[in-house]
Amino acid sequence: MGATYRALCEHGYADLTMQDIADESDKSKASLHYHYDTKEELLLAFLDHLYDAFTDDVGETDGDDAVDRLVTFVDELLCPAEQTDESRSESGRDGTSDQGTGSDGPNDGADEFEEFQTALLEIKAQGPYVEAYREQLERVDAFVRGRVREIVADGIDEGTIHSDVDPDDTAAFVATLVDGVNTRRVALGETDGSVRDTFLAYVRENLVAPDADVAVDLVGDTGCETGGDTADAAGVDGDDGRATAGGDD
Repeated sequence: MGATYRALCEHGYADLTMQDIADESDKSKASLHYHYDTKEELLLAFLDHLYDAFTDDVGETDGDDAVDRLVTFVDELLCPAEQTDESRSESGRDGTSDQGTGSDGPNDGADEFEEFQTALLEIKAQGPYVEAYREQLERVDAFVRGRVREIVADGIDEGTIHSDVDPDDTAAFVATLVDGVNTRRVALGETDGSVRDTFLAYVRENLVAPDADVAVDLVGDTGCETGGDTADAAGVDGDDGRATAGGDD
């Protein structure tokens, strides 16, 4: 799976071959074909591997309340670049799992993340034509929707989220938001993080219950650049960057 990851980053989906994957591993092309007849079969196994890793990473979200957990969960989906070094270490650029990141420079992690996201988008584009790919992608979408639905329902029960908020509608909105941001990041290179500010405003104005004693982070330790004037790369001077629901922003 690590070799598939590295080969996808280097070649993209369209040009990827079984030989490319073999070259990134300690196995021969014939050995790969012993387990997987085609590139598509191997990529299906890879998508299954990604799903397991993804759900393990974000399956449990910490937070003081449901609003905090929802913002943290969306940050994990919108700002995954900070996990790149850890992912690179686990996949091992030299074919091992314990040799560090193998980085050749300070931007290698971010560059590889973008390359992988591009390759993943290429796989997503095959969804309308390859039912097996679509089923794997639907699993991820169902997980995201289910997690948001669960958090929102918990918030309604604890009184931090409006009782008239529909968990299903919110889950559909968040899933669409995440897909849109990640697609624009890959296709257009849009990385200013301004959508996160808009999402936080949506949370404050539409989700947080009027009397709830919760705060929505304007700037969090997410690894994302934020849009507007809310922060710069060095952090926030003066205010602590927090706004209490129902108070002055």
